[in-house]
Amino acid sequence: MRFACAAVLMAGMSASAWAGTELNIACNNSAGGCQSVFESATRDLTATLNYKALEPAEATGLLGVGVGAFATYTPVHDKNAWRELTGSDVDFVGMAGLQATKGLPFGFDVGAFYTWVPDTSAKAFGAQLRYAILEGGVATPALALRGAFTRTSGIDDFDFTTRSVDLSLSKGFAMVTPYIGAGYVWGVAKPGDAVATAAGLSRAKADEERFFLGVRLSMLLLEVTPEFERVGSTNAYNLRLGMSF
Repeated sequence: MRFACAAVLMAGMSASAWAGTELNIACNNSAGGCQSVFESATRDLTATLNYKALEPAEATGLLGVGVGAFATYTPVHDKNAWRELTGSDVDFVGMAGLQATKGLPFGFDVGAFYTWVPDTSAKAFGAQLRYAILEGGVATPALALRGAFTRTSGIDDFDFTTRSVDLSLSKGFAMVTPYIGAGYVWGVAKPGDAVATAAGLSRAKADEERFFLGVRLSMLLLEVTPEFERVGSTNAYNLRLGMSF
């Protein structure tokens, strides 16, 4: 419960991430260091904006549907890099959004999310396809393989995308279902032509290992799912409030 309370607090804090400041690049390339700080920020963005499934490994089921709202809070790994890149002090990045999942035949699920960075025009959308290798049962765990992607919009200075793949394992105990997973995420930030010329930037990539663990707490129709995630050397704290049918 302490973790859940902390995640709720972080979700509220995410509403002030980048408050009043668009994610614009203001780096002066006179020292030739803009590319390195752009790459550092890309790693934090990859941890924040990769696909957030926030769910155990169990298959949703052919008639199953899940819907929820979620938030992500990511302390930046290098504050100096963000200050040099944007001209502003950035302690963390965050987002809030909506997601949905739908069960398909043969143990497959599909899912999608739409999210935004509060007080900016930055938005992101993404989708996942998941396959239940083991569907799980009363005495057996569930094991799932997932592939996902995300893409941003509303950021003038660069385009950002992620692709990810992971394996997750979960086992339910009454109203509590802990889960754990690991995989890989690839993030790419591509600067626009104007900013690439002005700041001397080229495409930045983040190819990072990803580890996550969480627990789904089911209380009647309401589900609360706090999750800790580590992408490379960056931590992210996620929280989902939702329902499944």
